[in-house]
Amino acid sequence: GFLAIISFVVAFLARSLPDSFNEAKFITFSMLVFLSVWLSFIPAYLSTQGKYMVAVEIFAILSSGAGLLFLIFIPKCYIILLRPEMNTKEHLVGRNATQK
Repeated sequence: GFLAIISFVVAFLARSLPDSFNEAKFITFSMLVFLSVWLSFIPAYLSTQGKYMVAVEIFAILSSGAGLLFLIFIPKCYIILLRPEMNTKEHLVGRNATQK
């Protein structure tokens, strides 16, 4: 809960940064996935019994972690691996940047 609140505050404060440096949308989407996984975890955990409770806990931990990793780092990997022309200092700063 505290991590989600801090992340939303950081995303709100970062809204005025240029688009090249703006990570607010990635942070916001990843925190929404995190929140939705843990909100769905509560009724699933309370409705299970026995050894399946551990499986529900593990699934919630793994799915929230995977959601955070994918939504924050997949866009960066896309730029690095598939669009290397966008991974330059000139493109980030905005000088001589042309869209194709």
